[in-house]
Amino acid sequence: MKTRTNMRKKKNKQNIILNSLIGIVFLLILIIGGNMIFNDSNATTNDDNDTSSEEQQNNAEDEGKSNGQDQDIQINEDDNADQKSETTNSDKEENKEQEDQGSQQDKKENDDQQDQDGNEADSDKVGEPIGTSQSGSHTSNYEKGSVDWNEKVKAIKMATGLDDGMTIWRLESGGGPQKAVGKVSPDGEQGWMYVVNLQWVDQKGWKVTNVNKQSR
Repeated sequence: MKTRTNMRKKKNKQNIILNSLIGIVFLLILIIGGNMIFNDSNATTNDDNDTSSEEQQNNAEDEGKSNGQDQDIQINEDDNADQKSETTNSDKEENKEQEDQGSQQDKKENDDQQDQDGNEADSDKVGEPIGTSQSGSHTSNYEKGSVDWNEKVKAIKMATGLDDGMTIWRLESGGGPQKAVGKVSPDGEQGWMYVVNLQWVDQKGWKVTNVNKQSR
């Protein structure tokens, strides 16, 4: 009887130890499994975070490229605007130069026409002796105020159409004892002058042989 009791106690003790070991193993399995699940969750979270960070970086790069493209477009538009402005200014300057050249050409043509008109009017006076109060042998006199001087001036005025406001720059011998040349211009005119050639005709006075308009 005692032996059976001891065997039962021993068997119960073994059962307790075995159950305890099973419980410990099960607990370990739970702990290990929980750690694995937790690590997987952290890994997934990290992956999500990495993916999110990568997407944000890509988005930032795309935005930077987009901004760069926008800046390039803006720069190109500004360059085009500057080029258009330069072209417009260049066209305006060219048109202005053409207008100035046209105005100068018109002015030159008008001046030439005036010269032609003046020369045509003066040509009526060329070759006609003006008459004289002098008699006998003629000697050309270049003393201002003398009769011969005054008759030379009268011939020049008739040929040029100038009046008492005429400026006499020079009145001198024209290359012979009975020839004279006068250089005159309207009073106050400094840019040009008439060059008038004179020839004495006995008993008829001085006549104009040629009238030229020259720059001074």
